[in-house]
Formats: sequence, structure tokens, C-alpha cells
Amino acid sequence: MRLGIDDQAILDGRDGPVLQKVMKTLVMYGNVLGAETLVPIEGSGHFAIHHVLPGIGPRLQMLEELVSAGLTTKFPFTLDPRPPLDFENLALTQQQQDTFREMFADQKQFEAYMSQLGLRDDEAYSCTPYLPEVGNIPRRGQVLAWSESSCVVFANSVLGARTNRNAVIIDLMSNIIGKTPYTGLLTDEGRKASWLIDVRTSALPHPQLLGGVIGKRVVDAVPWIAGLERFLEEDIGGSTTDYLKEMGAACAALGAVGLYHVENRTPEARDMGRSLLRPDFQTVIVDDDVIENALQSYPVMWKKPESRPERCIIGCPHLSLREIYRWLKQIDETLASHGKKTVALSVTMCAAPQVLKEFSKDKAATDRLTELGIKLSPTCPEAFMGNPHCSRESVMTSSNKLRAYSSAKLQRDEALLNAIATGSSDPERL
Repeated sequence: MRLGIDDQAILDGRDGPVLQKVMKTLVMYGNVLGAETLVPIEGSGHFAIHHVLPGIGPRLQMLEELVSAGLTTKFPFTLDPRPPLDFENLALTQQQQDTFREMFADQKQFEAYMSQLGLRDDEAYSCTPYLPEVGNIPRRGQVLAWSESSCVVFANSVLGARTNRNAVIIDLMSNIIGKTPYTGLLTDEGRKASWLIDVRTSALPHPQLLGGVIGKRVVDAVPWIAGLERFLEEDIGGSTTDYLKEMGAACAALGAVGLYHVENRTPEARDMGRSLLRPDFQTVIVDDDVIENALQSYPVMWKKPESRPERCIIGCPHLSLREIYRWLKQIDETLASHGKKTVALSVTMCAAPQVLKEFSKDKAATDRLTELGIKLSPTCPEAFMGNPHCSRESVMTSSNKLRAYSSAKLQRDEALLNAIATGSSDPERL
């Protein structure tokens, strides 16, 4: 890569050996990606780093070295959700609690290091940092270096920011240097679509089922999605934002999509139209049968596939405030239709700490949620399912992302609500 005078001086060791290693790492990464140069980061980071596990999170020794050198990120950053250590919200056995304590024994030290490196505040842990309650909201065109896949695809697609899907640790290194390799989704050419997804369903499809279909087909390419505008509100906001959040998370989890365009809805699609399609684009038709076939193709990973569900987790990615209210209303109505007063299995809804704090201001809604037996948690559902004593449970979810990364069983909303009310799993998953 071509480096500026200051960047080259850092690489040559002018500012000490630790920052030199950070720059060397970033330059090696950029060279692998074929980047021509580094460009300045213009806004706060969001990192998929959120806990320390051997082989997954960063080594504490590396973080200690960065902290000891006095290094910090250019802008304050946010992190993915905390691990499931809020036991009071999760209905855990003693064995499950003990395992989590062992898994995340270094969490306090990790959080202390991240705070010193530039973590925005003690509650800056969520996979939906772009929600208004959380406040890490990139502006259109802003260059970032994010890593969490569901955040990257939302920032690029719905907000029109520019970030690649960076690797864990590379995100931190980039934000310490304050620059990121200029390649991929940072460039105009890299944001053009090579697939046209023609949605011909009879109704608005389940967002995470549609996202899963798209992700598996296009993998890491950019899709242009037509046909959704029949169902989505013209202005992005409200339920449309929630839908795109969920769809994008599945695109990124079952594929590696970092950007999508929705015809006449997302910012760049509105402004540039189908000029964003490459001349050699391929077309895929998605109808009701394609969506249904995708759902039926997912294997049931429970130890006993026909067993009764024990737990339901909703909120991967984290729920918005609107979604909490929507799920509460739907669960309440479904219970009433079955003549039930409380949920028939353990139900946890996950959302950002700031969203949960805002919801708690509504005493009537909070009391009703408690009466129904529903718990709220700021934790990460994926980390929860990483505990072998939790993954052995028969867990249901509305999240295709969580299904892809764990043994949780995906259900459409209607079937999930029925299971929550009756404790019975619908074998046909309708």
C-alpha cells in the first residue's frame, strides 16, 4: 500500500514499538485485501469483541500491552452484548451458572482494558448500537471500521455509511490508528450489486427467512432486492427499520453480506436506482415456495427433535423498543386466546441496556410483562447457547441468525407464539 509520511513513520517505529506493531498489522491486512492506501476513519467504532474466550476473543496480554502503551481509539466505541452473567434474568440451573462463571472468568479484566482503550461507557454493549436509545448512529457516507456482521450490513445498507466487514482485532487496530484500508465497500465500485433478488411472495416474508435465502445465494456479494417495496413503508423508520435490521442480520449470518440495496427504500437505491446494478448481474426469483423450502430445509438440532420446547429466546440481533412492545402484545393476546395467564416455557427477550431502561419507564407494560412470566436481558443469545449445558435444552427462536450459530430451532412468529402459550412445539413449523 501507499502510505503517507506520518503512517510510514509509525510503521518505522517513530511512536514506539507497540503502535508500530498495530500499524504493521493493519498494513498487512490491507495488503491481503489489495487496498491501495489507508483512509481516515470518520466516526465511532463498533466491535464484535465483547468477551474473552480462548480461541475466540483477544488475548488479555495483547490488550494489556496496548493499554500499557497508553493507546486509545480515535473515537469512543461500542461493543457487542455482554455475556450471559445476568443470571436473575435467565432462569438457569446451578450447573449452567457455574459453567458461565468459568467461561467468562476474565470478563471484569477484559472490560477494564476495553474501557481504558476507549469504550464509550459502561453500558455500551449491544449488537444494535445504531438504535436511537444507544446512539452510535453513523451518518450517510461516513467511513468506519466496524466488525459485527449485523451492524456492518445495517450501517451500510439502511444508513448509507461505509464500512467493510472487518475481522475481530483488526477493528480495534484500525480504530487505534484512526484509519482503515481503502477497499471493498468503502469504494463506489464495491457497492454495486451483482445480484437482483426478485421477491414475488404473496405477503411480506419473514425477514430472517428471506435474509437467509439471500445470504446463502449471494454469499458475500451485494444484492439488489426488488419487490419488497410492495410491503414496506416508503420512509425508512418504524417497522421498516426493524424489518431491514432482521433481514440484514440473516443475510450476514447465512452468507457474508455486508451491503444490500432495497429498491426505492434504502438511501443509495433511492438516489441512484438500478444504475447500482452491474451489467452482468444475475437474477434470482424468491416466491412463497422458496421461503417455505428454506424453512423446511433447516435441520432440527435438538437432542430429541420431537421433544417439547423448554426455552424461547427472542432478540438476535437485539430487539428495538417497538419490537419489545410488539412481542409483548402478541404474547399477551395469544395467551388470552388459549385461556392462559402465563407463558408455558422460559421466555427471554434480549435488547440493549438503554432500550431496556427506556422500556422500564412504562410501569404498566413492565408489570404486565412480569405478570406473564417474561424476562428481559441485555445479554447475547449466541453466547448463551455457547454454554453446552444450555445448548442441550430444546430452545426455540425467531432468529435465523441464532439458529445458524447454535442448536436453537427457528419458528415463524405464529408457531413460536403458540408454543409460548401451550408449551407444545409445532412439528411442521408452520
